Amino acid sequence: MPYARLTCYYLSGTGNSFRAARWLAEAAEARGVESAVIPIDRAAPKDDLRPGSAQLVGIYHPAHGLMPPWSMIKFLLRMPLGRGAHAAIVSTRGGIRVGRLVLPGAAGLALWFPLLVLLLKGYRVRAGLSIDMPVNVINLHWGLAPHNVEHIKAWGRRRHARLVDALLGGRRFWHPVNVAWEAIWAGGLLWLWPIFPIAYLLVGRVTMGKIMFADTRCKGCGLCAKYCPNGAIVMRGEKPRIPFWTYHCEACLRCMGYCRQRAVEASHLWLTAVILATMFLTAEPLRAAIEAVTGARLDLPGPFWQLASVALSFPAILLLYYPFFGMQRIRPLRVALGYLTWTRAFKRRHHDPETELRQLR
Repeated sequence: MPYARLTCYYLSGTGNSFRAARWLAEAAEARGVESAVIPIDRAAPKDDLRPGSAQLVGIYHPAHGLMPPWSMIKFLLRMPLGRGAHAAIVSTRGGIRVGRLVLPGAAGLALWFPLLVLLLKGYRVRAGLSIDMPVNVINLHWGLAPHNVEHIKAWGRRRHARLVDALLGGRRFWHPVNVAWEAIWAGGLLWLWPIFPIAYLLVGRVTMGKIMFADTRCKGCGLCAKYCPNGAIVMRGEKPRIPFWTYHCEACLRCMGYCRQRAVEASHLWLTAVILATMFLTAEPLRAAIEAVTGARLDLPGPFWQLASVALSFPAILLLYYPFFGMQRIRPLRVALGYLTWTRAFKRRHHDPETELRQLR
């Protein structure tokens, strides 16, 4: 079925999902299809989308903790009704090269949640796929060597090309092995820990953002704040102005990958301190206190108390960032923080080599 228009909405930190969206757009343009690739922080889907099967909508985003990033979830929820528009979902996941093979990552709910939302909104989802792109969790590991980056990208592009050919040829595309792999990850996760999506979106996501800082190489240029896709970084203070990561941070790591001074770091020492400080913030003391006062035994289900523990941890993590940021205002402590993180020793910081920072806007 020929399409008159393609609109790809993407969320991308270091360029992986943007590059995959460009692959679809380039193929569509080569066939004479009007195409647009739009970041979700600058999108106006109510104006962009047209009803009917002549419209193809692409949704491209990374998998964060087997979930779509929170900003992508909010974007999907506010998308207009599809009214028969066709859609395709592509989730990028971190792949690692071993010899000539690429060990697959896992997207899990990052593939299935958008599918559910779009179906409920009346879109006809014609294709879905998770593809391996260079793993880019560069707050935990160094960036991959250039030849490994290109190998993994080529691997992912070959699999993505099958989706492109099917979509633009008017066919559906759901690879059975890919579908089964992500269904196993999603089902297993929900079976073992049903509240994981809420726990990750609240605690896991915020914790990763609240260990970020800029060391003494930072010039206060504000580039990280200007280009943050979630507006999660603000520059604070005077001489020097340094970045402050708010709770909106989703650890997309664009700031770390594109910083010209290589000044953006993640403090694993502070991460350890946060974990130790919050590991005792469980609902058990609260439960014991309520039972002691009321004299009644609270036989509420386990997930309730797990959610209560999450609710206690969330504000604690936010508050703990203030003393951490205050430490950065004292130069000797800031110097020490810079030398006590292993990200400073990383020789490479990853971002898609074909993608300039300005393209992501």
